[in-house]
Amino acid sequence: MDHGRTRDLYAPSSDHKVMTEQTTPRRMVKALLQGEPPPGPLLMPIIFSLGARLENLSKRDFQSNPTKIANALRQIRSALKIDGLTCYFDPFLEVEALGCQREWPADGSSKVACPSFSSTDDLRGKLHSPEDMAARGHIPAACEVLRRLKVILKDEPALMVRVTGPFTIAAQLSRGNVEADRAAASPPRDLLEFAHEATATVAKSSVEAGADVVLLTEDFLPEMSPEACEWYGSLLSPIFNVIRFYEALPVLLLNIPTISDGNLAAILAHAWDCVLCPAISNIGIAESLVSCTNYKEIAIALQPGIFCGDGADPAHLLSQLGCLISDSKLIFVTSAGDLPVSANMKSVGGLISTIRGRFRQQLSAQ
Repeated sequence: MDHGRTRDLYAPSSDHKVMTEQTTPRRMVKALLQGEPPPGPLLMPIIFSLGARLENLSKRDFQSNPTKIANALRQIRSALKIDGLTCYFDPFLEVEALGCQREWPADGSSKVACPSFSSTDDLRGKLHSPEDMAARGHIPAACEVLRRLKVILKDEPALMVRVTGPFTIAAQLSRGNVEADRAAASPPRDLLEFAHEATATVAKSSVEAGADVVLLTEDFLPEMSPEACEWYGSLLSPIFNVIRFYEALPVLLLNIPTISDGNLAAILAHAWDCVLCPAISNIGIAESLVSCTNYKEIAIALQPGIFCGDGADPAHLLSQLGCLISDSKLIFVTSAGDLPVSANMKSVGGLISTIRGRFRQQLSAQ
């Protein structure tokens, strides 16, 4: 462990201004692709919607305004000193670009209404082709934010985006809202293949625009046999290859509240060509990841409430996760979802400082 570099990474906030080119988070992500892990876990919680409040806009207006998004993210970076900026985060980005109708209730939330269909071929006839998605919906706005921040922030924070995974897109197309039924049976394979085309298009558009980290996110995952898990891995592998070709880091973020022992075993048995990032709801999952020899690097996603000062004590949780840090497997920590618009910036900053302090303490003890 290079303790000099560790001090740079976990220096007080004022030292971030003099961080050398070699130690910027974006450079660390690029180095990771060459097999060089960062000197300590990078802190990259998903903070996007909070920018709407900073710019005094509704979420609906904020999502379509690249200038306001870029301005808000610069403020967030300046205030919180996080290692990664979430340049765009929209769970319905893909299905809206496919042609599903976005609805905005009065409470500021959003949902989608997708057409009914009798077969995947029928659905293809009712929606846009995945090949044409790059110019539709909010995808051009998301790519424009990436291009602007790539220039404005140069080599400073890593630039992240969420890309929705095939299982989640298939569930959204089937039900309109994945939250309606997380426990549903697996969608048919031809529907998953259609959803995979949408995932691939958005992933490629994002890395072409300058994304450094692609959070390929599944909010829904059915029970899978080892064979089904193998097939799913083969479906994602070409997407991961494209992401790596553009020198970006592919991350499979499993935002699943609970994972059965069977599903966890099937997932861990597969050697994913990406960084595996489960939403940590219990220490057992973390321990399983540490003991699994399939992975050299892993990430974890904490519940958004932890960063907002709600729920579990972050110091206690990260103390439990010390084994991941000492094992040098943990490369970054993110959140399982976007922090809410109502999040208090001061509270978020305080919790990030607590987490960073725990990392520093753990690393200095080695």
